[in-house]
Amino acid sequence: MPPEVLADALLKMTEHDDMAERLVERLISEPDVIIKSFRRKISGLKRRKKYIHRKESRRFAAELDHLLEDLEQAKPDPGVGMSLIASFLETDQTIFGNCDDSSGYISDVYRYGARSLFTQYASRCTDKKQVLDLLIKTYSNDPYSVREGLIDNGLEILGEEEANNAIHLFELLLEEVEDEYQKGHYFRAIESLARQTGNAELFERIRMQSTEEPSVSSCIDIGRVYLESGFPQKALEWINRISSYETFMDRERREILQEIYGQFGDSQKEAELAWLSFRKSRNLHTLDKLLKVIGEEKRELVIDDEAGFIIDDGKVDYSDINFLIDVKKFDEAEICILVMAGTKTLNGRFYETILPMAKSMESEAKMLAAYVIYRALLESILDRKFYKAYPYAAKYLKKLDHLATEIEDWQDLGEHGMYHVWLNQVHGRKSSFWKHYRGE
Repeated sequence: MPPEVLADALLKMTEHDDMAERLVERLISEPDVIIKSFRRKISGLKRRKKYIHRKESRRFAAELDHLLEDLEQAKPDPGVGMSLIASFLETDQTIFGNCDDSSGYISDVYRYGARSLFTQYASRCTDKKQVLDLLIKTYSNDPYSVREGLIDNGLEILGEEEANNAIHLFELLLEEVEDEYQKGHYFRAIESLARQTGNAELFERIRMQSTEEPSVSSCIDIGRVYLESGFPQKALEWINRISSYETFMDRERREILQEIYGQFGDSQKEAELAWLSFRKSRNLHTLDKLLKVIGEEKRELVIDDEAGFIIDDGKVDYSDINFLIDVKKFDEAEICILVMAGTKTLNGRFYETILPMAKSMESEAKMLAAYVIYRALLESILDRKFYKAYPYAAKYLKKLDHLATEIEDWQDLGEHGMYHVWLNQVHGRKSSFWKHYRGE
């Protein structure tokens, strides 16, 4: 296509599409013009007085995203880009004081989009003292907690020497402040930087500064930092502070213990913990962690054994069915679904969990298993008289009608014609549902 034809097409698109107009403007503008426009828009955001309602928050967040994209397109000098993003972050006081962001759309732009660009520019900036000064200033003044993530890339953007200087400066600031919110803000900064620089002792001291008895989460966090810093024995000591009867964060505790014994080279205990984690929560993640310990070559053996164990155990739950589907054990998954249907434990209220199961069963020609799931979904809506969902209930009944034509062995379920009779007897008076079903 000739360039002039493409240009004409783009220009015509700008007449009807704001996004296209913005893209064309970005493409034809010089970097200096884009940067000047960015500064002007930042000044406008800082003066903004119009309230942003919840229904407008998504559109406003998109505008902020486009503003950041404009700056990225201009490819400013790293020091300039870093300063401009800091200016963007400073608009939070005006914006969040004058909006309903209960959806989180706007705050996500500050927490993730702006943070990513700040990291990008600051890490490429050669004047690390300038980066440190701006990071301390920007992080410290954070009334809406949308700038906290900046510090989590501290080592990357500062380098080790200035990261340690940042720790020292935050400790000095911590001594001067009395406000509890600001203290917590500085505690978090020091903890994050201590973890990044491998200073486990500092992390422990800061975490324990405000408590005599560490919580379960603190024991795990401190143990994790010691482990990441190359001190598995200290990590184990912290994990062993947690009572063996404690169930809170049990999964996290097992995972870190497995890693600790891995660093010790104790393959037996590492494998025991990997099996325990897998058996408590069968999924692809825990399976992969187990196989890393016992050997990838045992994948099929483990899957076959577990599928048999699940069937024999008889205590079927949704997570086990999902696991069987994920590892392509569809025959066993079908058995489990039919068992749950027979024991009346297949609950249609959990539609987000069981609807994908129905689709998987249908795709594998396990029609009876799919059928009982759609029944559960249908009956859940009708039993609750969930009027808004009646169109879905009608859709499920039509799906049952279709599946019924492909099922030959109904086992002890009763054929579809009998089900229609029962449905009319129990829910025949729900006229709006039947109208949806008939397409009226």
